[in-house]
Amino acid sequence: MQRPLSRELTPQQIARLRALLAARGLPLATNPKNPYIAFEVRTAGRSIFTLYTSGKLVSTVREGDAEGTVIGAELDALAPAPGPPAAAAAARRPAAGAGLRWLAGADETGTGELLGRAVVAGALLPLALEAQVTDVAGHVETKSSRAASGWELLGEQLAGLSSEGLVAVSLPVSNRLFDGWSKNGLLDLAYVRVVGDLLAVAGLRHEPLAGLELAIDDYGAGTLLRSAAEAWRSRGARVLVETKADVHHIAARTASIVARSARSREWEGLLSSVDDGPLGTGNAGNPGTLAWVRRRARSGRGWPRFVKASFKTVREATGGDEPVKRRIPPLTELLDEDSAVALLEGRLDVTTARLLAGNGRLLRQFEVDEHGTLLDPSADCAAVELLPLLVGGLVLDERLMARAALERLDALLDRETGLLADWRVLVGPAEGPDDPALLALARAHRLGTITLVRTGWQEPVERAARLSAALLLPGPSGRLRVALPG
Repeated sequence: MQRPLSRELTPQQIARLRALLAARGLPLATNPKNPYIAFEVRTAGRSIFTLYTSGKLVSTVREGDAEGTVIGAELDALAPAPGPPAAAAAARRPAAGAGLRWLAGADETGTGELLGRAVVAGALLPLALEAQVTDVAGHVETKSSRAASGWELLGEQLAGLSSEGLVAVSLPVSNRLFDGWSKNGLLDLAYVRVVGDLLAVAGLRHEPLAGLELAIDDYGAGTLLRSAAEAWRSRGARVLVETKADVHHIAARTASIVARSARSREWEGLLSSVDDGPLGTGNAGNPGTLAWVRRRARSGRGWPRFVKASFKTVREATGGDEPVKRRIPPLTELLDEDSAVALLEGRLDVTTARLLAGNGRLLRQFEVDEHGTLLDPSADCAAVELLPLLVGGLVLDERLMARAALERLDALLDRETGLLADWRVLVGPAEGPDDPALLALARAHRLGTITLVRTGWQEPVERAARLSAALLLPGPSGRLRVALPG
C-alpha cells in the first residue's frame, strides 16, 4: 500500500472531484463519528479517498487496485500532490541555510475537543537527523483521524530517536485554565514555555541560536508569542510563524505527532477509568459524546476535570451562562522584570526568578494542601494560577517519594482533586522499576493524569534548576510547599 498523499483542493477542484467519482459510480459516504470529513470513497480494491471539510484530500492507493491507481492518476492531473515534507522544507529554506544546524517546531491539539486537555508540543533535532525523523513522521497526515493507539505508537517510535538527538516535549493545558482564560493567550504562553523547554533540554538555553530554524503553527498568535519570536530572532534563530507549519516543516509535523500522542494517552486513560461512559469520541459534535453530556447533566454529579465546561454544549446542558474569560497578563505582571525578559527569550533561570503577586509582593514559594488549595490568601495571584505554563514542570522532593509518603502521593495523584493532576512531573534517571513511588507516577502517567518526564539529573534541586522547574516539598504541620529552587 502506498503512503497516504495529501492535497489542498479549491472549491472548483472539489466540484470536479465529485463529478469524477460520480462518473465512476462510487458513493460519497459520510462519517458520523467525524464531522470534519466531507465524504469518503472506498474502491472495491480497498483504496481510500477522504475529503475533509477544510478542503484537504487524503488519498491512499492500495497496491494492485487498478481502479484506485486510475483515480490516483486522475487526481495527479487535477491537483498534483506535493513532495515529501522534508523536500518541501528544504525548498523553503533560504540560500544562507548552509549554516543550518537544528530544526525545531511546535504545534498544538485538543483545543476544539470538549473532552480531554489541549496539548502544546515541541520537537528539536539536529539537521543530520532529518532523514531518520522523516522516515517516521514524514508521511503522517496529522489532521487525519487515527486510533489513539496509532498516535501513541508513532510517539514511541519518535522517542526511540531521543538517543540520536531528537528532543520532544509536551505541555498539557488544564481545562481549569482553559475555562478561565483566553484560549489564544494560553496558547501564546504555552508555546513560549515549550520553546524554552526545547532549548533547556538541548543545552541551548544560554547559547546563541544561529543555525536554528523554528517553525510554529499559527493558531492566531498574539502579542506575547510574536514578541517571543522577535526575541528568539535577536538570539540568531530563524523563526517562522505560519499556518499549516506541520505540512511544510518536518519538525513542526513531529511536534504535532508528539502532541497527538500525549492527548491520545490521556484519552485512553479516560476510557479505561471513567465509570459513566461511553464517552464517544470527545468531540462536541459526536453523538456519543453528546449523549454522555446529557446523561451527566441529568445525574447532577457535576462536570469532571476532563470536561471543558466553558463549551457551549456543556453550558446548554445545565443552563450555565457564557463565561467571561480573563486575558493573559503581560509577563511583567507575572514575574519580576528580569525573569519576564528571560522567559520571553527562552532562558528563564528559576534560581533567581520571582512570581509577582497582585499586591506587588514577590514570591519564591507558597504553601498548598494536597488538592492545590492555597493556604496563604496573599499568594492568590495570576502567576500562581498560571505556574504550570510558566515553569518547566514540578520536581518532587525525595521525602515525597519515600515509602512512608505513598498515601500522600496517592492523594496528590487523584485525577479530580490532586495537586499534581495536569502537571508535568520531572524525575531523575536512576529511579528503578521497583520503586513504589515511581510506579505510582507511572500509573498516573499511563492514565493521563500527569505527564511523567524522565531527565538526566538525579539531584532534585539541580534537575529543577536545569529545566526551569519548581520544587514540591513537605512543609510544616502536614502542609506542602511549592518553591523555586535556589
